[in-house]
Amino acid sequence: MPVLLRYCLESLWPPFLLSTGCVVFILNLLFYLELFLKYLLVYHAGIINSFLLLLYYQPSFLVLAVPIGFLIALLMVFGRLSADREALALESCGFSLWVLIWPMIGLGFMMSLFLVLFMDTILPWGNTSFLKLDYKIISEKSSIVVKERIFIKDFTGYVLYFDQKDDATGKLRNITVEMMDERGYPYRLVLAREGFLHQDLSNYHVILDLKEGFMQQVGTKKDPKLDTLMQMQFKNCALDLSGQHMSQGPIDFSAPINISMKELALRIQKEKSENKDTRYEETELHKKISIPFSALAFAFIAIPLGLMTRAGSILGPLLSLVLVTIYEGFILYGSAGGPMGVISPFMAMWLPNLFLGLVGFGLAYWLNHRWEFWNKITFRKRDRDKGPSGPQGMVPK
Repeated sequence: MPVLLRYCLESLWPPFLLSTGCVVFILNLLFYLELFLKYLLVYHAGIINSFLLLLYYQPSFLVLAVPIGFLIALLMVFGRLSADREALALESCGFSLWVLIWPMIGLGFMMSLFLVLFMDTILPWGNTSFLKLDYKIISEKSSIVVKERIFIKDFTGYVLYFDQKDDATGKLRNITVEMMDERGYPYRLVLAREGFLHQDLSNYHVILDLKEGFMQQVGTKKDPKLDTLMQMQFKNCALDLSGQHMSQGPIDFSAPINISMKELALRIQKEKSENKDTRYEETELHKKISIPFSALAFAFIAIPLGLMTRAGSILGPLLSLVLVTIYEGFILYGSAGGPMGVISPFMAMWLPNLFLGLVGFGLAYWLNHRWEFWNKITFRKRDRDKGPSGPQGMVPK
């Protein structure tokens, strides 16, 4: 049997590496290509910085791509074993299919443990490194884009206008700031006599410090009623121009995705001692373990599905898409329901793994005992049709 197991492992790695690479490429194409081109062409970050940002972003993609690639590879390998009748030949020789299933389950478990370590160390490093370089680029870019008498739209949610700029000191005069809502309409106007643009070294945000000005607002950001006007004067005002910049990624260095599980567990313990609501943090803590263990859940369900459906090179990716969609639906429900208290944080993140694992285990058990399974059903039906004393319940004379 080591020969057959080695044959399966050698057949597994090529589609695994190819599938993982394709998933990473698709994720970059969907979620990062536009941002990469923006840094390269708009912010003039340079080739090195742009590719460094690309490198820092990859851990968040690999955590998702590795389990998906493992799922596709298992469906293709075991589907081919079934299509080529190799699984049938194995059973004909008197061997159980569990001889092939358990080693792959063990491989999925080892891969899940590796992904837990990866998500606890490499992913926070990638996120924080991305944030630091991103804010550094934005800060350097801000000194370039700040020009006199030009409307500046480089900061998400703001439109800036400066009447004068002192290149020697960086002081700005006669400043106009428009704050935009989600629809892109201005709802707040800020006017100041002078100001200064700098970077906050504690969080790498770009800050605009204003002096001697006033602020006008019509309605609110979510409810712009034209009959409501608010106006106030100020001596000093600081605007965080980077607050809305990372709309699709991590914003805060202390966010759960940017810290280790140990730090997050200590935060939960501290907040519980202060009687604070920790459902969101607990959900994120379970997510750091449950998502890596999706590789194990996919292994449980991919192996029997591949053997049952004979999922070759074409059907394998299609089945993977269906399973990933189901898994993602569970995750979205848990991510929303866990912090709201609709479902416990543990079940919110572990429910998809438990569901796929139990379904896969049931399919594997049926696959290994399918003849006994159908014989039991057939005999029970036959006995029920015969009745207590013969066919149709009739007593023979």
